[in-house]
Amino acid sequence: MLIDSTLREGAQAYGVYFSTAARRRMAEIMAAAGVDEIECGWLGQEGLPEFMAWAREKLPRLEQGGPALSLWCPCREADVREAAALGVDRLNIGAPSSSAHRQKRLGLSLAEMCERVDYVVGAARAAMVPYISVGLEDVSRAAPHEALALARVAVQAGASRIRLSDTVGVLTPLSTARLLGSFLREIAVPVAFHGHNDLGMATANAVTALECGAGFVDVSALGLGERAGIAALEEVAAWLALRASAAMQGQAVYDVPALRELCRLAAQAAKTTVPRNKAVAGEDVFAAESGIHVHGLLRDPSLFEPFAPEAVGATRRVGVGSKSGGAAVSATLARLSRPSDRGCGGDASLMERVRTLACRLGRPLTDSELLGVL
Repeated sequence: MLIDSTLREGAQAYGVYFSTAARRRMAEIMAAAGVDEIECGWLGQEGLPEFMAWAREKLPRLEQGGPALSLWCPCREADVREAAALGVDRLNIGAPSSSAHRQKRLGLSLAEMCERVDYVVGAARAAMVPYISVGLEDVSRAAPHEALALARVAVQAGASRIRLSDTVGVLTPLSTARLLGSFLREIAVPVAFHGHNDLGMATANAVTALECGAGFVDVSALGLGERAGIAALEEVAAWLALRASAAMQGQAVYDVPALRELCRLAAQAAKTTVPRNKAVAGEDVFAAESGIHVHGLLRDPSLFEPFAPEAVGATRRVGVGSKSGGAAVSATLARLSRPSDRGCGGDASLMERVRTLACRLGRPLTDSELLGVL
């Protein structure tokens, strides 16, 4: 269901250069977390043959419940044959579907593009690639009948999957649903979705695609990728875990706490930081300071949290500062084992001292600072 493209799409992000050690560790975490498919890179990527050899030896095999190992390559016979020689489980072939991409990149008409897809998919089958996925690039701006024509040719030639790529991130959840519906009605093989985040809707579009019947969606750690990136692995996996829990289906397929570790590693390898308010992976997504939120959390955490922090490997933090009420102060003092001070939350002068100091410091107070104003 989840195709992790951190090592392909994420590695293509501007200024990102994953070391060999980082790539291997990220792949190990993906496999342990239950990711269905790892897109290991693109044909021609430096160090790819060595990485594929390592992955085939060290990661659990597909038949043992491990992830499928896939590569991306352009729609060319020579590239398909070279990729097949690397021992892939799945091959993702990119095929421009909009007239602009076909004509400006390749100088091909629709008929010529269909002929090329037919020939290249046939070449992949002849090279004994076990699973062929054809990605329709820029499908969100393609004429619907032309994109469907390409998909039909690919399936007739032997493609096992059609991957729809919102290359420039212009879809919305509603238009994603319409796009998925048109292909699911016409195509007999699983449909995948690859959505970019240029307008900030990649995760929402990926979730919509799954809700509408997509068999797979592309994700990457922290949403790393070209330009604004793609759907975030940790966000989609957390949504799937939440849905599984709500449906009483037992444990989620994906180990979301492990994916937080992957996010930290990916951020370090990409020389970036995880924003503190980043959904699922951010340090502060279970932190609260304002009075109404803290009061509610103390009564029942589910009032203000969609899932428990432990479900994603996080911890809850309650801060005492200028926005806090008496409940936060009392709860913090109780945590600090000061029973005699537990009723101090209603002390107006104490609250004034707490808020004055927090405003002066520009942040919530530490435990020692709170005790110091008692």
